[in-house]
Amino acid sequence: MNAYRKLVAVAAVTLFLSAAAAAAVLSRVDRTAPAYVPVALPRTGFGARPEPWPSASGPAAELEFTHRDDLATLDLTGQYAAELAAAAGDHTDPASILAEHQRLRRALASDEHPVVLLRTTDLRHPASDPGTWLTVALGDFPSSAAVTAWCHSVPTAHCLPRRLDPPR
Repeated sequence: MNAYRKLVAVAAVTLFLSAAAAAAVLSRVDRTAPAYVPVALPRTGFGARPEPWPSASGPAAELEFTHRDDLATLDLTGQYAAELAAAAGDHTDPASILAEHQRLRRALASDEHPVVLLRTTDLRHPASDPGTWLTVALGDFPSSAAVTAWCHSVPTAHCLPRRLDPPR
């Protein structure tokens, strides 16, 4: 009977110490952190290269490949984003668009603000818009004012709030 009491006492102490350790770990968890898990976005342009398209190469194919990968990671729900570059006018050369996108991605992308490549045709846009390339920074922006405040904190010449509304 004495051995039984020792076994029960050891089990009780072990259970108590385990509960105390769990309480200590849980007390250090940041409960103000967002309840979502950010999606890891591809880092096209540096690091391990994705497989190229079998029948296409060059800047235009790289733009399409990057766009396809980035768009696959997004859920367009009308959230705010920061437009960092838009190909318009004389700036429609695929090589210069790709170079600008990769430069912005290397300079500004982070876990909190991934930089992705979209087309205006991916979003709600005027019917007369044939579609232009957009480089946007995503984030937890609750309003256009939050985007504007973030834009003032980054070193870029072009930074505007944009709603990512899905096409109709």
